[in-house]
Amino acid sequence: MIQTQWVVQQLRQQWTDLEVTIEQIHTKGDRVTDVPLTHIGGDGVFVTEIEHALHERRIDLAVHSLKDLPTAQPGGLCILVTGPREDVRDVFISRIPFHIANGCLQTNPDSQQREETLRIGTCSLRRTAQIRSLCPDASILPLRGNIDTRLRKLDTLDYDGIILASAGLHRMNLQEGLSKRLTYFPVDLMMPAPGQGALALECRDEPEVLALLAPLQDLAVQAAATAERTFMRRLGAGCYLPVAAYGEIIEGVLTLHGLVISLDGMRRIRVQQSIPWTSASLLADAERLGAQLAELALKEGANEIIGALMPTQERPHV
Repeated sequence: MIQTQWVVQQLRQQWTDLEVTIEQIHTKGDRVTDVPLTHIGGDGVFVTEIEHALHERRIDLAVHSLKDLPTAQPGGLCILVTGPREDVRDVFISRIPFHIANGCLQTNPDSQQREETLRIGTCSLRRTAQIRSLCPDASILPLRGNIDTRLRKLDTLDYDGIILASAGLHRMNLQEGLSKRLTYFPVDLMMPAPGQGALALECRDEPEVLALLAPLQDLAVQAAATAERTFMRRLGAGCYLPVAAYGEIIEGVLTLHGLVISLDGMRRIRVQQSIPWTSASLLADAERLGAQLAELALKEGANEIIGALMPTQERPHV
């Protein structure tokens, strides 16, 4: 609801007479938290019921974390991305202090040294694969629920630490209270999910609604996120497979980094491409960048990694 309240505030600043009613919709992904997302439907478990409400005109606008949205949009709906983008990094929240050294999580020198296997909570295959690459001896334990639930599980169950998107912590202003327990992963060690840290506004593709939302759109953030999501879509990979991407615009250049990694962390395909970016550039240019980078990853064997995790008949044809 924090994200929704922020969007409402931004809309009211632009349209002072706008009347807004908030309807909270609990999706299957919100309700079922005791099994991995891949077991209850994977892509779309957080959005299908919300999109039905949009189609049925029970709501006019939905606010999402962009990383939770499938890369293929249903007919009649569209997405606008707001800015600024939150911190895209993943963060390790631990019981005792840790730091990153030699590409791996290690206890701080002044902490009681653990001799047994490091126990890390996450249900993300993307995070699992990258952690196994960084720390092959770590034990990965399942973890579902909202941020409060996950933090509570960290303090009451058998986890040494859990991995979350730092954007969620920051939006809830929790980072300062947890500062001594946080270890941020550099993007080059833990590449984020496509769209991570960005807010998406989903609505019907109607001129009146799009005009209302236009002042909130951040084209630079949407361009970077579009390139990331196109990379994943062109690979035929879903939101919950070990595919990562990060785009950024620096000094007139849009650079897209992509990663496809085997679940055991042993095989990694890293790719990168850049294009010039100006105020005259189009989102279609960002889409082409994402597609081209995916083609490069496929040439290097990405399809073998994805195919080992997702049966061919379940992959979309793009």
